Amino acid sequence: MEPVASSLPPQVTAESKPRRRRRSPYRRAPGRPPQHGAAMLTRALRGVRLDSIDKRSQVGVALRRVRQELTEHLGGDATAPERILIEEAAKARVIAAAVGDYILRQESLVRDGELLPVVTQHAGLVANLSRLLTTLGLRRAARELTVADQLQALHAQREATSGDRPPHPRGARRMFRPA
Repeated sequence: MEPVASSLPPQVTAESKPRRRRRSPYRRAPGRPPQHGAAMLTRALRGVRLDSIDKRSQVGVALRRVRQELTEHLGGDATAPERILIEEAAKARVIAAAVGDYILRQESLVRDGELLPVVTQHAGLVANLSRLLTTLGLRRAARELTVADQLQALHAQREATSGDRPPHPRGARRMFRPA
């Protein structure tokens, strides 16, 4: 019997699996660890609720300060959607700061003639933070003053203008001299 012609090339056997292409040319091959922790830090902090972070740690203090500053920036009373954006902006700020510190500790930002990938990732993180802050509003909102706040401000202003003079015994200074 004569051999039947095969449509398969001689080096490919029927048992071999087709080669699978990677999803992205920028993804590392399996088993190669990343050279920085930006993606891992982002992934880790996205899944962590702000309530579960120890508020005494550096990250907890930074998150609390950013949240407080943004809430004050919005006038002190934030709506529910604003609070969600504030939490996301606080996380984005901490992550962008950590990645920025990592970048500044590097001796060179170029390796093998190419810019380090962490620099472009940092730019993306900062752009995301900028979008969040723009959504919240860049202008400071006017805070509504209560009567107690107004009285406290008047009292502080009066003390600042009176200087070292003792108060008048009757409670009010006389503007004119009696004849």
